[in-house]
Amino acid sequence: MKLRTKLSMTDCQARLRSGTELPGMALSWDVQGPAAVLGEFRGTAFRLHTGKYYSNSFAPFFYGILNQAEGGTTIEGGFRMNPFVRLFLVFWLSFLLLFGVGAVIVPAPAHPALGVSRGWLYAGLGVLAIMGVGLVQLGKWLGRNDEEVIHSYLVKTLEASDL
Repeated sequence: MKLRTKLSMTDCQARLRSGTELPGMALSWDVQGPAAVLGEFRGTAFRLHTGKYYSNSFAPFFYGILNQAEGGTTIEGGFRMNPFVRLFLVFWLSFLLLFGVGAVIVPAPAHPALGVSRGWLYAGLGVLAIMGVGLVQLGKWLGRNDEEVIHSYLVKTLEASDL
């Protein structure tokens, strides 16, 4: 997403800081109401998300940066999941891949001590894969309006227009 405003970078920073519900990242039950925009600011870079009465780790965050432009400021950024959630998904899918490939490479007939056949292992891996994809999709569905809310917030607060 790329927006342009006639405001200076300092004015944009001040408006963003004063317009967010809380000055930093807050727990979801601390917000005044649903769909309030929360933010974290580091110089010209910032991160925005919407507040909810429930936790949604897979909801989109807007990561943006303010750039000085001729006659105003540009706001560039995009929506992504929280970095810790992305790291969690990398571990989740890596272990699925590791155990899936390991089960194919290592010959392991049903061992009496384990009592688990290869079919049950594949079924368990399949369930974990479906759960991983399902959690991400559920999080996206729960945060389906977040991108629109944050975009509207930026346009209104910074008197910006799309580029």
